[in-house]
Amino acid sequence: MKTPLNNCLTILLISVASINSFGEEPQFEAQVIDPAIQIGYGLAIGDVNGDGKDDILLADKRHFFWYENPSWERRLFWTLSTDENQDTLRGNVCIAARDIDGDGKVEVAVGTNWNPGETVSEEKSGGVWFVGSLGKISPKKLPHEPTTHRMRWVRGESGYALVVVPLHGRGNQGGAGEKGSRIFAYNAGSDPYDSKWEQTLVEERLHKTHNFDVLPNDWNAPDSLLLGGAEGFSLATQAGNQWKSERIEGLERAPGEIKVIEANRSLAAIEPMHGNNVVHYSRVNAKWERTVLDDSLNQGHAIAAADFLGTGTPQIVAGWRNPDKSGKVGIRLYQQDHDGAWATSVIDDNAMACEDLKAVDLNNDGKVDLVASGRRTKNVIIYWNRDN
Repeated sequence: MKTPLNNCLTILLISVASINSFGEEPQFEAQVIDPAIQIGYGLAIGDVNGDGKDDILLADKRHFFWYENPSWERRLFWTLSTDENQDTLRGNVCIAARDIDGDGKVEVAVGTNWNPGETVSEEKSGGVWFVGSLGKISPKKLPHEPTTHRMRWVRGESGYALVVVPLHGRGNQGGAGEKGSRIFAYNAGSDPYDSKWEQTLVEERLHKTHNFDVLPNDWNAPDSLLLGGAEGFSLATQAGNQWKSERIEGLERAPGEIKVIEANRSLAAIEPMHGNNVVHYSRVNAKWERTVLDDSLNQGHAIAAADFLGTGTPQIVAGWRNPDKSGKVGIRLYQQDHDGAWATSVIDDNAMACEDLKAVDLNNDGKVDLVASGRRTKNVIIYWNRDN
């Protein structure tokens, strides 16, 4: 059965215009809220303390922190690290936050023991934990595949599930091997603190599954997933307690980062994994057109999409973590005009070796801000949207 995304791909090359044809440069004001992290591999956004404000959560190398809105004071949320295991414990890798029990505070799940070179031993590689919410910390370790890498909460027909994506298939080397990454959904049940966390297989055919995104459907319908791997893009949908995954015809390029801009209409990606290309996909006349917006990133590692500028059309933001040909790291914004041309703006010029970023309105002024964490720069920065 074909899905709405299963269409042919037409490669379209559009030159990236100068920002002058779009008017004024977007205005973002950087606020460093933490200058001394260790890695900052993953970010999440949500109300941690139940005060109605979105806070920032961070998966750092040894600890999971949260930054309280609006003071942005760093607080410890949870840690697996102890004095006894700190020398041998491998770093944390991901974090997911969502209020799944309706009490106004996000439930947090985390991924630990990041060891991408070990694809066989569960003890030596990977870890999946349901941690709980602030005031109800109740860590429970769940079964996992080696190379735990990314996770997100998704809505199902009867509640929420935690979807976890490993980077590699079990027993593979260098991303190659007979087995694909086994992507599982863990059912949170009616009470996540008393759940059996039963697993359902989502997909097991893709290799090098670096990241994925959630496609929210109608308010009463289960979420779908956009998956990316060495074999290209796949769409995973729910039916009851089962998942069905189909590759998207024509979209065979291997994305590292992917973002749904408008469901069934437009996507953004960084290609290939840890790659240099920022790419926009748009569905035109039942075909997918591919536009390379930027080919100069070095280790592109984060992508977001939102209407930051209030134009009525989403823009794309991408960050990279290794110095490019000019010796810089940073974050850029890409916007399209009514004639279809694209322009590039600089949001961060060499202060952020971007490991992850999130788009969110943190001060409820109606403008979408950015939050980024930097590996080499060892910082967390809020980029306040000051666009008029």
